[in-house]
Amino acid sequence: MEANGAIARDIWHEQGGDAPNLLGRREQIYIHAAQLFCTKGFAATSMANIADAVGITKAGLYHFVPSKEELLFTLMTFSMDRLEADVIRPAATIADPIARIRRIVRGHLESVTQVVTPVGNPLTMILEEQTGLSDEKAAIIRARKSAYFQFVRSTLNEIKAQGHMQGLDTRVATFAIFGIILWLARWHRPDGPLTTAEIVDQLTRQALRTILPDQLL
Repeated sequence: MEANGAIARDIWHEQGGDAPNLLGRREQIYIHAAQLFCTKGFAATSMANIADAVGITKAGLYHFVPSKEELLFTLMTFSMDRLEADVIRPAATIADPIARIRRIVRGHLESVTQVVTPVGNPLTMILEEQTGLSDEKAAIIRARKSAYFQFVRSTLNEIKAQGHMQGLDTRVATFAIFGIILWLARWHRPDGPLTTAEIVDQLTRQALRTILPDQLL
């Protein structure tokens, strides 16, 4: 169990004291399953594959999760819960839309960098695997993702109403910002030439430059 705990500590790169402590067996299952779903694909990953990765029997795995689909839905729900806690709720308290979009972009980038594995952040990438869900569960995840998209876009609409972002479509701008943030989940590694803080600073500036003049960054 101590070895598994060490694996979990290596996987979860804590940026703050309130980051989840992924040391339990159930959390190890989540991390390994997310990695396998992202590298092999949901359809090609079996429960036996996940059990082998975690180091337990297939029967032992079913003690923690009832099905592969339920596991996928749990992973997506966990990821959206973290997004709400790290980004949406703190940003929603900020009245000024420019300050709010700064908080959204930086907060989301920092949230993505909290999880470090050999394949990036699978808990962010897993949100793209909705084909493995039932229609009902997929609709729940889509609704949560759509609500976040609309939150960001409405913030940009407020900025545009102030006279900024002239000639820019806020829907396109929202997709552009998400592209910068979410791609980080695929390539970020902790042993690169830049620190995590340097990467977050650079990408925050790049994302904000798509919508704001330099004097407002």
